[in-house]
Amino acid sequence: MPVQAFVVSPLSSNCYVLSPRDVPGAPAVLVDPGDDALDPVFQYIEEHRFQVQAVWCTHAHLDHVLGVDVVRRRYHVPAWVHAADVPLWDSLPSAAGSWLQRTVPSLAPPDHFWQDGDQVSVGEWTFTVWHTPGHSPGSVCLVGEDVAFTGDTLFAGTIGRTDLPLSNAAEMQRSLRRLHTLDDALVLYPGHMGSTTIGRERRVNPFFRM
Repeated sequence: MPVQAFVVSPLSSNCYVLSPRDVPGAPAVLVDPGDDALDPVFQYIEEHRFQVQAVWCTHAHLDHVLGVDVVRRRYHVPAWVHAADVPLWDSLPSAAGSWLQRTVPSLAPPDHFWQDGDQVSVGEWTFTVWHTPGHSPGSVCLVGEDVAFTGDTLFAGTIGRTDLPLSNAAEMQRSLRRLHTLDDALVLYPGHMGSTTIGRERRVNPFFRM
């Protein structure tokens, strides 16, 4: 399954384009478009002639949703986020002012809300939505058969911050225990830094020892 990562935003967030096959006209989704300057992402999509179907957001911090409306306007697709993160979604202008010293417009409302246990597909690939609060109230992981997108819940060697407004350290621990049940071979694509596997994190991540 082609997964192409782009490091975007001054906060070095990962934006992913995923498609079940690398052929012209194949369906694709964008995960976490965290900047409104996405020209390399769009160039990649259009060079491959992918048909973008949706925007999937693992959570609503500005470095994961800043470009959502840019993508929606370009491809006329819906955006998904968990309802518990709507306060963060709605606070994008103030967050951008604080973190980026920029003025940005508000995002249009989300089109759909994740529910724990939902199944979503791109082509023949299906992902199950795991609600994994802790870094934010509405953080989710999108868990497929071979790969998962973990947002800012679990990284290579560390975990997401729990000292931010609306973060919760106790919920993060419950979410990590749930992720700990996944198969060692599962490849993880996190919201920052490089990919990893559940097995590697079991071995080396001091925050993932249960």
